[in-house]
Amino acid sequence: MKKSLIALAALATVATAAQAQSSVEVYGVMDLGVGSISGVAADYTRTTAPSASGNGTAAAYSGTAAGSATKTVTGLQNGGLSTSRIGFRGTEDLGGGLKAGFVLEAEILADTGSQKSTADALFARESSLSLSGNAGSVKLGRFNTFSYGEGAKFDSMGGNNIGGYIASGKYGYVRLENAVQYISPAMNGVKVGVQTGTRTGSATYPGTSVTAYGEVAGEQSGNRNTAGMITYDNGPLELSLTYGEQKDASGLKIDDVTTAFARYNFGKVRAVAGYMKQSADRWVPTGTGSNALLSATVKETTNTFLGANYTVTPQITLNAIVQQIQTETVAGTKQKPVIYSAGLNYSLSKRTTLYGIVAQVSQDNGSKQTIVNGGKWNYTDVAGNDVPGAPAVADKNQTAWTIGVRHTF
Repeated sequence: MKKSLIALAALATVATAAQAQSSVEVYGVMDLGVGSISGVAADYTRTTAPSASGNGTAAAYSGTAAGSATKTVTGLQNGGLSTSRIGFRGTEDLGGGLKAGFVLEAEILADTGSQKSTADALFARESSLSLSGNAGSVKLGRFNTFSYGEGAKFDSMGGNNIGGYIASGKYGYVRLENAVQYISPAMNGVKVGVQTGTRTGSATYPGTSVTAYGEVAGEQSGNRNTAGMITYDNGPLELSLTYGEQKDASGLKIDDVTTAFARYNFGKVRAVAGYMKQSADRWVPTGTGSNALLSATVKETTNTFLGANYTVTPQITLNAIVQQIQTETVAGTKQKPVIYSAGLNYSLSKRTTLYGIVAQVSQDNGSKQTIVNGGKWNYTDVAGNDVPGAPAVADKNQTAWTIGVRHTF
């Protein structure tokens, strides 16, 4: 009997150890609030009819603001503080410091329960497999570009969907797929990374959205997004520098994006500064082929911002950001709208946060800069069109506020 008990105890120990070596978890965010945006285009010209699978949703339409009339949109909105999502992730300890991991992450429009990011891709936010160890980490699949991932990290509004750096839409590329990425281990706080993959339809290019996904026989360099990154994180100071460029189906360069970010932790206050520059080489129509830049095409966009986070108490945090966005067309037209945003987070628990955010954009020289993430805030215009986002009208300022709750699990 004693030997049997010892054997059972040994088996239980082995089973527990084996279980500890690998883990899978379900995680996510649910974020909803009541919000309002003024200065929204009252009329909208629809240029794309609903797709067969669109079911009349906003994602099925595209178009432009028409006329100069504006309206105020108020109602239940998604993701003021964070985009709602559900994901699955896991790791396995392979021994010798080596681990395998995966991530599958899908976006949710919490007010309707529908999917948003990419209509035909369930796990559009991320679908990746990785190996990591003492020599660094390698990731394969679909995931954030360096410029977007670092931008969300340094955004003093938390990469939210109203008023912040990411919410402005002026951050470069978003994600790449069919991709390979390597990030080195930290050496005195310094990491370097490289990534290459297929440019995706979730990124916006001068003049149009491109939905060419590559994987064409004989194609070696077309439809590619390639980037490099170097970061420093040691004590109170954090620095980040990224550079990426894209090529069209014929292998010619479309544009490039450079970002630089710095953050310093003074204790209760964290100050951050950022810069993004996107320069276009050519305009790319939907489909294949390359064109010269059109006179009205945006040739260069920059976004320069200053932000801060102030911890008032362990439960209360104040956030603020000021952004100046400058665009220049091939014809030489320049616009310099400015975005101001502030927010307050109140932690009810480790997982549940109440928040309030206000934001305003001051337009310049005919600019139509928006202040909310168009994928999360939708409305119906005067013609009854279901419109994605909250498009602005030239020289008409927008003001927005939202009060909401975020729960993470």
